[in-house]
Amino acid sequence: MEYSIGIDIGGTKIAGAIVHQEGRIVTRKTVPTPEKGRHAVLQSLRLLLDALLEEAARLGVNPLVGIGIGTAGQIDFARGRVLSGTTNIPDWNDVPLRDILSESYDLPVWVDNDVNVMALAERSLGAAKGHDDVVCLALGTGVGGGVISGGHLVRGAWGGACELGHITVDMNGPDCSCGFRGCLEAYASGVAIARRMKHQLALAVGDADTPAVRAYHKDPDCVTSRAVFQWFKEGDPLATAVISETVQALAFGVVTLIHTFNPTIVVLGGGVMEDGEWLRALVERQVRTLGVRSLVDPVQIVLSTHGADAGVLGAAYQCFTYGTPQASQTLREYR
Repeated sequence: MEYSIGIDIGGTKIAGAIVHQEGRIVTRKTVPTPEKGRHAVLQSLRLLLDALLEEAARLGVNPLVGIGIGTAGQIDFARGRVLSGTTNIPDWNDVPLRDILSESYDLPVWVDNDVNVMALAERSLGAAKGHDDVVCLALGTGVGGGVISGGHLVRGAWGGACELGHITVDMNGPDCSCGFRGCLEAYASGVAIARRMKHQLALAVGDADTPAVRAYHKDPDCVTSRAVFQWFKEGDPLATAVISETVQALAFGVVTLIHTFNPTIVVLGGGVMEDGEWLRALVERQVRTLGVRSLVDPVQIVLSTHGADAGVLGAAYQCFTYGTPQASQTLREYR
């Protein structure tokens, strides 16, 4: 059996792990994501890779077949290049990441979008194992998406397909950071949930006296998506309104994606869905009332199996998936 290194580059941290082909994490390391832009990020990335390679040598991990990277943004998969990154990492655009790392490490390097690798992990090892038609949504700071159709990731012309957080669920909705309006991300990301709750609390100050209003009045920065979830569970009316809108947006988005891709399973992951079985159940209940019954009824709606580990597992699994002759032929087709 083989091993590989998986790296998940996020806005706040870079996680790395040595992963066994059966999906077992042998060892892991995490470093903060630098705030100074690409050169600092690349330096931290190299230090992390060096540490993992030293650990692999110490543990006698062999053979080590490659390095897989997952990062937010639009990725030219065939060239291993970050075309348009994330606003959480300054200057993370037009970065030839595979070429840069290949100059330093004598291993094959694979680079893909972070939710694409999440989809790969869930299909290879997790909730979507055995499914050839899968939709993955990752709800965190933003909302990302990955789609597997007929057993293959949907990439589009060069890898920018499936920006599922930027499908519109309300054409009269709020402006989105992408330049569109009423996007799913504007309702269902952690940032959007907190922002909408702050707006409701600002309007309510002086007219209501609830734990949420008092907490906001004392410290507006205390309003996070997790706080909104807790207030919702306690029956706060403003939190209930915000979460009801989030659930409706997610349900509309999920049904739209089912209509578009005809999957057998939809996987919900990311930080917003951590401990989110209650939220998944609310979304599914509404989904079952919407859309074309023949398309919607058979689809399973489940939580990600691997949670925070999906990024490093999926990144590492690129090395096993695309290292086969069949997968290499598929890659040539993408070129």
